[in-house]
Amino acid sequence: MTDTIPPVPLTLAARVDQVFPTLTAAQIARLAVHGQVRHVQRGEVLIEAGEQPARFFVVTAGHIAIVRPSGGTEALVAILRPGQFTGEVTMLSGRRGVVRMRAGEPGAVLEVARDHVLALV
Repeated sequence: MTDTIPPVPLTLAARVDQVFPTLTAAQIARLAVHGQVRHVQRGEVLIEAGEQPARFFVVTAGHIAIVRPSGGTEALVAILRPGQFTGEVTMLSGRRGVVRMRAGEPGAVLEVARDHVLALV
């Protein structure tokens, strides 16, 4: 008898909590001493694709849309809600980012400089 493992689709929707975890209030408070609150407006670009991300953002109010620009269009990658954070591997490695991060509505983020994030890891 052979065990067969049913295929599991590796969709972002099925794993969003693993890919984009939510920080607890205590974790956000620990990060807050290393950054500053920044109020954002709908459509405000926090990081542009092709930039070297020098900041880490924790959403505290509103939401951030993560999109992958391609030609004149964008493909939605994820929506980050309060407690979720940015910080793709390119931010840690110092390489240029591949996504655009934009405020989807008026809100606020905790902005932490890359150097402060690296000192915490």
